[in-house]
Amino acid sequence: MHIRIYWGKVAGHAWPSIEQRYRELMELPVQGLLGRFVTQDVKDQESMFTITFWRDMESIQAWEASASYADLYLAAVSPYIAGAMSVSLCEIKVFEASGLAAALSGKS
Repeated sequence: MHIRIYWGKVAGHAWPSIEQRYRELMELPVQGLLGRFVTQDVKDQESMFTITFWRDMESIQAWEASASYADLYLAAVSPYIAGAMSVSLCEIKVFEASGLAAALSGKS
């Protein structure tokens, strides 16, 4: 399993638009995508991190090379990003997610 961590600076007061766009984008099926978090830094509220969980690296590479990524994802979010951004691709080596699973299911 792999994760893709994106960091970007959100322009001005664009958070409501970012949240709306990602809610819309989350409705679209993406091969190999297991889950996504869109987060706002509590100390730097203009910083956004998206953390996506993927079945494998090939799924990430296929998505990043797809027309859907360029035409839908980038086009929807780019207007709200103020220049600076970075992407990290990571292989998950060890994880424990029972607390997360419980929180997401409302059982914690």
